[in-house]
Amino acid sequence: MSIDDTSLELIQECVQRRSLVFFSASNVKIVFQTQIQSIKNRAIVLQNTVPPDHIAEVAKSQQFYLKVQSVRFVADRITTDGVHLMFPLESLRLIEDSRSAKRFMFDSNERVLLEVVNPIDHETVLRKAVLDLSATGLSIRTPSLSQLYSPGQKFKNMKIIMDGKVYNEVDGHVVYQQTFLNQKGKSYCQVGFKFDQVKGD
Repeated sequence: MSIDDTSLELIQECVQRRSLVFFSASNVKIVFQTQIQSIKNRAIVLQNTVPPDHIAEVAKSQQFYLKVQSVRFVADRITTDGVHLMFPLESLRLIEDSRSAKRFMFDSNERVLLEVVNPIDHETVLRKAVLDLSATGLSIRTPSLSQLYSPGQKFKNMKIIMDGKVYNEVDGHVVYQQTFLNQKGKSYCQVGFKFDQVKGD
């Protein structure tokens, strides 16, 4: 499925808001956090946040991915202008779209946290920065991959805290964890949670 007008509007919105997006390549397990700088000459211009030690493997990749909020795009080739990465729009395809639940992205300055009790020792209180949030789930940032956040792990009474106040309290489970490098090249892990259905839904 090729890119549609709605997807193009989403990308343009990211340019205006300077929203963070994720870039990845088929030969590299790490994901790179970046920003869309502009849309120019029928190409999406990305800030190049790939460190030198990953450039060779990225260049050898057969497919390249761009995750913008709840939408994932793929391209068979990318180019560069010597500074930025360029995704040609004509080769960009939509491969995943879960926009039915609008997703809100946060940065570290916005003080949106997830507070949970460790389900293994039932005692330790964990507080993690929320990267994005929708009606059906959220993702958090942690220092590194952990057995605690293995896919399927259930968490009860997860408190979503905004500016020091509890916004919502839900049960959920882990659906993925992945290593990513932020724009400054620092390594973190992103953990994705899906909320469990509320009784009566």
